[in-house]
Amino acid sequence: MIEEKVDSLKIYTLAEDFSGYNSFFWAQHGVSFLIEAKIGEDRKYILFDTANHADPILHNLQLLKKEISVVDYIVLSHNHYDHTGGLLGLLKEMKKSVPIFAHPDIFKMSYSVDPYFRYIGPPINMREEAEKYGGMWVLSREPIYIVPGIFTLGEIKEEERVEWERGATRVVMINNGEKVEDYMEDEIGLGINTQKGLVIFGGCSHPGIVSMVKRAIEISGISRIHAVIGGFHLVSASDERILKTVTALKDLGVEKIYTGHCTGLQAECEFRMQLNKNFHKLHAGMVISI
Repeated sequence: MIEEKVDSLKIYTLAEDFSGYNSFFWAQHGVSFLIEAKIGEDRKYILFDTANHADPILHNLQLLKKEISVVDYIVLSHNHYDHTGGLLGLLKEMKKSVPIFAHPDIFKMSYSVDPYFRYIGPPINMREEAEKYGGMWVLSREPIYIVPGIFTLGEIKEEERVEWERGATRVVMINNGEKVEDYMEDEIGLGINTQKGLVIFGGCSHPGIVSMVKRAIEISGISRIHAVIGGFHLVSASDERILKTVTALKDLGVEKIYTGHCTGLQAECEFRMQLNKNFHKLHAGMVISI
């Protein structure tokens, strides 16, 4: 059981598909969060995902009066371009060495097959280019404790997921010259133990957001879930799966939901109806204090 707790969190939404009404913030496809964790007298900054492009993130940081140079650690949830595309541009601006936590398959070449065959993986030569600008890769299939109270979720295999979160993904990868189904087991997520309970981040939550929440509980030994934040990839899910997901998260006692990106309007509406004011739609520039 994880006993260490973060005293407080401030989460800056640096990138999101939606910028909000009457906003000066820039939206883009993807997500990126700057997580400010206060631990005693110390503060640690984690950049979770880097969206598609660096420039809108840098613009939004300026409006939020934050500097990219404060980042102590980077966590990449998975390999898709809308979560890794801004990495190299941000590393150039950091001008320092930074550990990058990710799954060993973060560099794989992924392709969407719907509605047409197209590349959706990370920047070409991302590994070498990131190292050139100070990135230090920390690659693990297992959970890693980054600082006291903060941990990656590690790999969640297809057979370990709840039943309705398994199945075809409409994404493939090329392995030894063969086209094979990509179950996106490289998505690792992030968990933080706070004074109010666990806060869990997913990039797209390809393994299934319910499976990710259950894994965070398993790793930490903590059953109180204060908030789940990120994209839930329900944009093309069936009505049945959406309802099962919302019901399961409620049954797990999740207190607050902050979502957007790939979650989809139908799922967002269901969360809003069932969670009322405990549902929050993410937008670029949103600051969440916990």
